[in-house]
This record gives sequence, structure tokens and C-alpha cells, in this order.
Amino acid sequence: MLLVSDIWHYIKHFKLKLFRFFRKKRGAPSPEKALTLVSVHIPKTAGTSFRKSLKTAYGEEEVVRLDINLKNRRARLNEEEYEEDFLPNGIQVVHGHFSPAVILEQFPETSGVDFITWVRHPVERVISNYFYLEKRLKEELDEAGKGLNILSKMQRSLLEYARDEINRNRQHKFLEGMLLEDFKFVGVQEHYTDDLAELGLRLGWKEVKETAVNITAREKPAVSDETRAEIARLNERDMALYEQALHLRSRRKEKP
Repeated sequence: MLLVSDIWHYIKHFKLKLFRFFRKKRGAPSPEKALTLVSVHIPKTAGTSFRKSLKTAYGEEEVVRLDINLKNRRARLNEEEYEEDFLPNGIQVVHGHFSPAVILEQFPETSGVDFITWVRHPVERVISNYFYLEKRLKEELDEAGKGLNILSKMQRSLLEYARDEINRNRQHKFLEGMLLEDFKFVGVQEHYTDDLAELGLRLGWKEVKETAVNITAREKPAVSDETRAEIARLNERDMALYEQALHLRSRRKEKP
């Protein structure tokens, strides 16, 4: 008797073989290339900094940024619209905003490739995301320079932002389609330096370079304990996911 997981495995395998057949028929580049790593970048989990480390390890041209909208499934490659149904030939690493479920569906050649990701304490991630977007909005509007007063009229508070369903349990949504245990490596941002060094060792990087990008910690106002508690409550799935990531990290540290 076949289990649901077995059926899903056979379906994915069949889709990949079918994909390769038609790809060769139309003369597209062979998928048998050096794609070795898929890095899922959850917003505000040191992803931009990590991309720079990936480029140091693999090369500037061998790492591409791929973003796939979780709703409309539209893809952007290196920040430009991308409508092909296969990834560029010759790349080693795909890094960006997408879920495993979406990238495996749209680009079947990622099946069987190692997936990695980083997670962050959900409360800190939500707060960081909010103030980062607020900062970007202020920069785009340039109210002081244009003599405008739009931001004060349209701006939402931190809790209003956090209560919006689209902003709740974002880490859980981005990791849809794969269990944490199925990732080759799950880094924890609160242990970024140590985990980056460990990842480099595990993947055989010749150089591990840490670069800090998009740091907003020094600019964030104080957030009350009551607000933090509500953000935690609004992100129960992410809180459980984060605890699981810490548990996996602890188990990983026990092994040489």
C-alpha cells in the first residue's frame, strides 16, 4: 500500500523527468549543471548579508538572486522580471525570497539540491521588518525635501502592522513545502557569526566572510514588553518554528 508521501515522491520524480525531456527537445540548456545550493531568504533574517558571503564562497556570477511572489508566483531574477521555466545554466547557488514549495514547482531542477535557510526570533523579526519598511517609506517619500505630510496620515503603528494577517507567521509561510529537518542547514540569526562559520566548514568553503547589511537595530525605538508579548501571540507558529530551530541547532552542536 502506497503512502501519500510515496505518491508525492513519485509525482515529483515524474515531473522532473518530464521537465528534462521537453527541455532537451526544445534545445534549452541541459539541467545537469552545477546547481548545488538553494538558499531561502526569509525577510529580515540577515539574507542580504548572507548573499554577500555566498558570493565570496562561490563567485559573483555563480550566485543569483531569485524572488518569487508567494501569491501571484511571478519571478524576478537579479531584480528583473524572469519568465523562463528553467534557471540559467552554470549557476551554483540560488538565493532569495521564495518558499520551497513554490521553487520546486516552478523550477523542478531544484529537486534533490540542498536547501538552507536562516530563522530569527519572531518578535525581533517583526519589529525589524516594520522599522525597516518605515525607514524605506520615509526615504522614498522624502517629505522633508518635498514639504509633504503624507506619512503621518497613512502610517500604521507597529501593532497595526503586526496584526495584519499578511505579516503574521511569515517564517512559517516562507518555509512552506519543507520541514526544518529536511534542510541541509538551518542557521539562527541570533548566533549568526558562529553558525556562518559552521556552515562554511560543513560546505567546504575556502573563505567565510561576514558582511553586515541593512542593520536597523540602532535606529529602532524601544518596544514595550506588552507589545512584544502580543507580537509573540500573533506569531504562534513562528514561535514554535523558532524553538524547533534552536533544538535542531543544539542537536547539531552535539555532533562533531
